[in-house]
Amino acid sequence: MKIMGLFRIAFVLAAALSAFGASWTDRSEYDLVLTIRAEATPQKQLALLDQWKAKYPQSELRQVRRELYLAAYQELSDSAHMLDMAKEMMADQPGNQVGAYWCALLVPGVRNAPADLWTLGEKASRTLLAAPKHEDSTDLLAHRTLAWIQWQRGDFAAAEPEFQAYLEKNPKNAEMTAWYGMMLASQKQPDKMTLALWQLARAGSIKDEQPLPDLTRRQVNDLLDRLYASFHGSSDGLDQMRTGAGAAQLPPADFKIETAAVIAARRAEEDLKRTNPMLAEWLGIRKQLDAPEGEKYFAETLRPARLPRLKGTVIRCTPERRPTQVLLGMSTAVAEEVVLKLATPFPNEAPPGTELEFEGVADSFTKSPFQLVVTAEKDKITGWPKK
Repeated sequence: MKIMGLFRIAFVLAAALSAFGASWTDRSEYDLVLTIRAEATPQKQLALLDQWKAKYPQSELRQVRRELYLAAYQELSDSAHMLDMAKEMMADQPGNQVGAYWCALLVPGVRNAPADLWTLGEKASRTLLAAPKHEDSTDLLAHRTLAWIQWQRGDFAAAEPEFQAYLEKNPKNAEMTAWYGMMLASQKQPDKMTLALWQLARAGSIKDEQPLPDLTRRQVNDLLDRLYASFHGSSDGLDQMRTGAGAAQLPPADFKIETAAVIAARRAEEDLKRTNPMLAEWLGIRKQLDAPEGEKYFAETLRPARLPRLKGTVIRCTPERRPTQVLLGMSTAVAEEVVLKLATPFPNEAPPGTELEFEGVADSFTKSPFQLVVTAEKDKITGWPKK
């Protein structure tokens, strides 16, 4: 497989001619191939190869002939015909390493490839990996093609390990790094975006060994700028991430890019603490109680300690004349969230809409429907109307 990257007609013909007497149909076939060997231009070589194919379609050396076609098409940079010839080689001999090599190499370059071509590329890649002896370069090629195919299929769970297997051995390949970042970003999952943005930044920063072409690098950097600003809400921190990604394949374990939504929520919470601290306190409590371990939080944290001073809006009182329970809306004035249980009743009710501030102790809690019962003394409640 060492010759695959530098395929040459002379090598193939030398091997073919050495087989004279064992594989040639007759002397005329041998002489025709000698003529091909003497021809220097790929266009004329192709014409002679067509003659050979027309006169000896079932030649025992038809795989050699296909290799010669491949070499001539490669000289002409005709990847479409190269792929067609490689497909023929695999169809005639499924385990053919030469055909598998070129199929694996060329399939990712086909625009709008049909699904059957993806199947062929996958088969070719697995043929290369299954070979008893194969080089690291062949191994990398197979992982590259498998990663690309699974990405195009939308099978991200299968694509990720292929990208990782490739980049573990060849971390400075900018193309695969960029593909990896694009594949992760295309999933549109917040937990994937930090690594996706890091990979895109790294792809744009690789300048030696296997860098991106200038135009592609600019496109990747533009994509990174847009995705980062959309995800984070601004470009703050992007330059530092570029620097870090240029030095390391993966981000540090504690590296995280906050989403614009998280930043906005934090700022809103900070504003609320300044403008309405009691509502901020309640929303913090409510968030903990609504969490999956809300009952544990209630039992271990909320119930043993006295609640902070809170504010709520009266929705109704029971009983009406001398109420011992007051149902309050805390986040809004319409949803009952807290039952204020009084040690001694008030002599009159508080009409709906009355705002009360209170201190008390958490007594009980149900998650669905949500209800927090708080025991309070009358002297710890302010805002109750006079009789």
